[in-house]
Amino acid sequence: MPNDLILSVSGATAIIKDRLDDLPRMTVEGEVSNLRPPNASGHLYFTLGDAGARLNVTFFAFRQKAQGAVPPFANGDKVRVTGRIALYAPHGSYQLNAERLDRADGPGELLQRFEALKRKLYAEGLCDPARKRPRPPRPPPHGIVTAPTGAAIRDILTILGRRRPNLHILLAPCRVQGPEAASEIAHAIALLNRHFGPGSPEPLDAIIVGRGGGSLEDLWPFNEEIVARAVAASRIPTISAVGHEPDQAITDFVADLRASTPSAAAELLCGRQEDYARALADAKDRLLKALRVAYAAARAELRRHQASPLLRDPLALLEPHAQRLDALDARLRHALAAALAAHAQRLAARELTLERIGAETFPRARQRLAEQALRLDRAAAARLDATRAAHATRAAKLAALSPYAVLARGYAIATDAAGHTLTDPAQTHPGAPLTLTLARGTLPVHVD
Repeated sequence: MPNDLILSVSGATAIIKDRLDDLPRMTVEGEVSNLRPPNASGHLYFTLGDAGARLNVTFFAFRQKAQGAVPPFANGDKVRVTGRIALYAPHGSYQLNAERLDRADGPGELLQRFEALKRKLYAEGLCDPARKRPRPPRPPPHGIVTAPTGAAIRDILTILGRRRPNLHILLAPCRVQGPEAASEIAHAIALLNRHFGPGSPEPLDAIIVGRGGGSLEDLWPFNEEIVARAVAASRIPTISAVGHEPDQAITDFVADLRASTPSAAAELLCGRQEDYARALADAKDRLLKALRVAYAAARAELRRHQASPLLRDPLALLEPHAQRLDALDARLRHALAAALAAHAQRLAARELTLERIGAETFPRARQRLAEQALRLDRAAAARLDATRAAHATRAAKLAALSPYAVLARGYAIATDAAGHTLTDPAQTHPGAPLTLTLARGTLPVHVD
């Protein structure tokens, strides 16, 4: 508006700085992340964080000297920093200028979660080196799970474009920072496995999972259990490339291979062009040497064959074998004739012996056969007579015992309606129907 005060950037920054300078000295407790080694002047730069916010901290060398013994600390440690809030005008950002640093009891919350998940995955065997697969032996194709606009994808594509411009890359874009990043990373890994896993028409050889550098909070999605299990369950070999060299993520332990940076992961995939050229030259030299050795051996073999009698006069080699074959043929014919003569002589002798034995044996055999036939006839006739007499005796006894013979003498058999034979008057009652069986036929009656 026309009456509003118009300030320069420096003027506005000066006003903000004055307000911040009025803030009292404060002590802030949080977890250390993004700690960098001391610069040339000895100053330390790091970040204090908790579940809700982060605060940049600057610990100048002269403040460290004034404190005296500064306790050692590292990323993931919980510390208390006493100092004043200040504005760093060139960057337009505020920071805590530390005057004193003390360690708090125990590690930070994020480090505790990191170590707990690490122990859990080790106990399940997901970090076992025996289950990790080797680096893919052939270059294409590969998958990348990272942000589509981050520094990681730019570094990877720059290296691949310079060293292997024809390398086929498939990007599965996802967020790599923030509360939704972990689920998106796990989904991207599963998506590549579902469509480009082993057995698919275009299987991937490896997947790079990672992002560029940042604070511990920025890198935290790669420390979530859902991402670790997605990496461990991947049927495609995985390469974890999270942050910079000192950074360490849970995915580094469960992946098949760890790269210190995304650029290093790209170098692992494509190798150096100089190495391929050197390997090709070495293979060429070995092939030429092998061809020379094989050529020399073939020439020597050819000369040896050219000097052999077989090539000079092949028919000469057949002459001794033909003569030996004739001799063997003659010996075989003679042996066959002798064997046939011997067999004929033995056969004639056996025929004479058989005729002589037959002339003596056959008459006696015929006589014994006639005698045995006569005895057999007599025995059969006697046995037949005895059987007939026995049958006649049994038939007479059977006729005498037959109830029908009794009926023929005027007796009858009484039976009731159920067919039961009656032997006592008490077995029936007046008016009951009975049947009398006579010698010839039956007679129905009633009891009166």
